[in-house]
Amino acid sequence: PGEPAPLITWPLVVTKGPGKKREDDHNLGIYRMQVTGRNTTLMRWLKHRGGAQHHARWKKEMSEPLPVAAVIGADPGTILAAVTPIPDTLSEYQFAGLLRGQKVELVDCKTIPLKVPAQAEIVLEGHVSLADYGDEGPYGDHTGYYNSVESFPVFTVSAITMRRDPIYLSTFTGRPPDEPSVLGQALNEVFIPLLQQQFPEITDFWLPPEGCSYRIAVVSMKKAYPGHAKRVMMGVWSYLRQFMYTKWVIVVDDDIDARDWKDVMWAVSTRMDPARDITLIENTPIDYLDFASPESGLGSKIGLDATDKWPPETKREWGRQIRMTDEVIEKVNAMWPELGLPGSGKPIWK
Repeated sequence: PGEPAPLITWPLVVTKGPGKKREDDHNLGIYRMQVTGRNTTLMRWLKHRGGAQHHARWKKEMSEPLPVAAVIGADPGTILAAVTPIPDTLSEYQFAGLLRGQKVELVDCKTIPLKVPAQAEIVLEGHVSLADYGDEGPYGDHTGYYNSVESFPVFTVSAITMRRDPIYLSTFTGRPPDEPSVLGQALNEVFIPLLQQQFPEITDFWLPPEGCSYRIAVVSMKKAYPGHAKRVMMGVWSYLRQFMYTKWVIVVDDDIDARDWKDVMWAVSTRMDPARDITLIENTPIDYLDFASPESGLGSKIGLDATDKWPPETKREWGRQIRMTDEVIEKVNAMWPELGLPGSGKPIWK
């Protein structure tokens, strides 16, 4: 309720920049499109996104509108590539080929100089204006709140191509768990090898769905030296563009299950001193949908180092964990079904 117009929720928006450098190659991004007329929509791309950056560079160097294609319905590998924050040295089409195990077959658009997936269901071809803008929103978003009304450029459709009996792909967003949060859990598994490529000490990485799929991250790692957790923390924020929106990064040792909140909270409560182990960073890029930040698109981040502390991180003798013997664990496990007690009997003392 309260939304102003129909919305194209799941378009793969294809753009190219004005030059021939890697940064101007084909970019794929999912930017929602508010329908404003028979052949017009608004293009809601945020400033740091590839499409918006192409638009900004195009505006500086060109006088005519930016050619844009909106693909509605593509294979899962290409969709995943469009929403994955891959390194800037890799194009989304290349990454889609890696996910699919073969290159994405591309074809030329009819009215604009762009290439789109040959197996796309529907393609909207057109141009995004350099001068005409309109008010977008408010819409219910994946945060569980309505976003504020903001101004975005106008996209004018010049042609529509489609398959016979095309499938119109859309999604529903709201407070997690919702459809994007389910996709976020799949993307989580894609992020891990990308992060490990730069930080092989990372053993697991978890974006809990209740954290809007990217605002909270838990990282487990094999700590090798004092200050190591803070290095990994900074790396998460800076390596992949999407994680500039991650407000909370919690770093734990590899003996902690990053996906088990009980395990993580135990580490936070026993391995952290608030004054020493909390890192606050102000005036950083933040999600434009995050109304809790003091300025739109600019806010702070917090890092929690919940790892065991090594000298000189602490001068005190560090605690020694309770370890139950294997014999006792096996005996209790064997007795548990006969005791009539709740739970599985799985030991929390590892």
